[in-house]
Amino acid sequence: AYILHGVPALGKMGIVGSSNLTGAGLTTNLELNAVLKQASAVGELQAWFDGLWAEAEDYRAGLLELLERFTHTYTPYEIYIKVLYEALRDRLDQDLGEREEKPSPIVLADFQHDGYLAAKEILENYGGVLIADSVGLGKTYLALRLLDDYAYRERQTALLVCPAAIEDTVWRPLLRNLAIPCEVVSMERVSQRDFPAEEYARRFRIIVVDESHNFRNPATNRWPKLFRMIVQGDPDKKVILLTATPVNNTIFDLYHQLRLIARDNPRLLLAAGIPNLEEYFRRAEEKKDALYEVLEALAVRRSRQFIRQNYPEAEIDGQKIRFPERTLHTVRYSLQETYGANLYREIAGAIENLLLAPYQVDIYRREVIEARKQQTRRLPFIESPEEESAGAVRRLQEALGWSPEQAHEFLMTIGRQTALAHIMRVLYLKRLESSVEALCISLQRLARFLELFLEAMEKGRLLSAQDYRRFLQMETSDEAGPEEGMDLEGFLDSLPELPAGQYALDDLRTAVEADLSALENILARLELPRPDNKLETLKSLLASPELQGRKVVVFSYFKDTARYLYRQLRSDPELAHRRMTIVDSGIDPKERTERIRRFAPRSNEGPAPPPAEEIDLLISTDVLSEGQNLQDAAILINYDLHWNPVRMVQRVGRLDRLGSPHEVIHIHNFFPEEELEGLLGLLKRLREKLEAINRTVGLDASILGETPNPMVFN
Repeated sequence: AYILHGVPALGKMGIVGSSNLTGAGLTTNLELNAVLKQASAVGELQAWFDGLWAEAEDYRAGLLELLERFTHTYTPYEIYIKVLYEALRDRLDQDLGEREEKPSPIVLADFQHDGYLAAKEILENYGGVLIADSVGLGKTYLALRLLDDYAYRERQTALLVCPAAIEDTVWRPLLRNLAIPCEVVSMERVSQRDFPAEEYARRFRIIVVDESHNFRNPATNRWPKLFRMIVQGDPDKKVILLTATPVNNTIFDLYHQLRLIARDNPRLLLAAGIPNLEEYFRRAEEKKDALYEVLEALAVRRSRQFIRQNYPEAEIDGQKIRFPERTLHTVRYSLQETYGANLYREIAGAIENLLLAPYQVDIYRREVIEARKQQTRRLPFIESPEEESAGAVRRLQEALGWSPEQAHEFLMTIGRQTALAHIMRVLYLKRLESSVEALCISLQRLARFLELFLEAMEKGRLLSAQDYRRFLQMETSDEAGPEEGMDLEGFLDSLPELPAGQYALDDLRTAVEADLSALENILARLELPRPDNKLETLKSLLASPELQGRKVVVFSYFKDTARYLYRQLRSDPELAHRRMTIVDSGIDPKERTERIRRFAPRSNEGPAPPPAEEIDLLISTDVLSEGQNLQDAAILINYDLHWNPVRMVQRVGRLDRLGSPHEVIHIHNFFPEEELEGLLGLLKRLREKLEAINRTVGLDASILGETPNPMVFN
């Protein structure tokens, strides 16, 4: 009811009906109202209202209290908790607890159990999950618990892909003891050309990939084979990726692993606010953004600090969990004393200036050489690091009369070949730092290669860009297990015949002979007897009171260095009491397993060897840096500079793991203090050249694989 006073001609007027005093109530809603104009009727309406008003109570206090609920000042913490609640409300509403009727033989700590539940939810929502807990937190057991659910209880066919080094030492024994039906195949087998990816795609519904960072590069053989195994066959396949180090070089390492979960569906994470997965990573790379959204959606990742703070009383099978502390030690030695002051500088300079013509034969194409000779100045392919490809293309067009397409294709070829030559220089510099032995073997191999290259050139055969990997494999780390004793003669004889008439063979021969002359001079001087300062420093460390009676792991990046150390330490009478062994890619996997068990019997749950057979000094390459349990030991020695910080993390993770009986893990890093700045300077110059090539012709930014960075050292 409405009572209006001061109405012209009437004085007062009343309206009784359904209209609300709102814009819609007075204009658009369908309403029914009666207008009262008689003074007596309006007076009765006024009396009715006054009677109600007299009975009313003051509501101002109640109204203010109600309004204050919307004007209350909340603390940042209260807002944070509210945001968390709203973000996780769906997850909190779900019943994720284990059912009483399904006990599992796999005992998990509280934090592992929570990780398992989170991983299972992600797996059910997206068909895949990345379990990326820090090294040593038990990712293996989270995967086993998921396999127990899907492969054992639900009888779904399961496949596990892992490095060959842990196929028989870790996974097969665990699966056998827990009676989980799961086939195991090594990623090295997946890499082989005859691996039947389509057959595996049809057979399996669950695929677990351990150390999935090994599938970060889609240009390798193994990545597309695994991808086909996932996308073909059952569309409801589940993918479980395990790695503590999903990023090695760039964030696209992670992207290429997540592609395995997304099956290249860019809109998989649309509900998580990511409309296009690839674009999301590109923006993150450009802006250096964190990857919170994608990791929250697809990953389970907890750190040791998080576990300590949130699970301080965590137990496994009644035993309280504890994490060892890490103590770093710098072991200083001198490269100049190892090689001799003048010789060290000469070797480093010679490596930087090697021409390595066999890796960049297209530089010696006849028309290019002739054009250079006719130019008043040298014809560079890349004028400066800042130059765009258009400038180089234009110069080649002017000098050689080529079309833009021909010039660009030539630049791409030259860029790749020059990058390969720089990679070889980097590898030789790393070997120089590793050991005299590794450098000698490598330079001897290069010299023999160049001699045979000259012989092959006389037969009309030249090394093409596609063939370089077969030789490059011999110079890299032992991680992938390069072929033992590669036949250089057979390698060069197998090269395809190239039209030698297209190349300036005299110039090519001159460049190869110049490298041979430099190598012969260096090798002759390296063969002279001299004390090895770095080796002697290691011997002193091993003989020190702090390491007496302790189990020790010595890691080297190169197999040649590891074998050199093994020979030298075994023959040293002061270390005769040490029971030592070596593990590298040349050791048969079964023998490798036996040596690991003898070194760390408690960590590998095998029968303890007799005391006389137990090993206390293990020399290894990075073939053992993934997945192995070596926590019987508390001392790790990095004999080489760890150029890749990820590799350092993985090495330490062999000792610093759940179940370690030690309070402290001691990590000793060899460090060439005086020469480090010069060595890093050489590597920096090589990398700058690679980056200039990358900017000009669009090479893969991660072609070098590692970024030397002194910040990762002590």
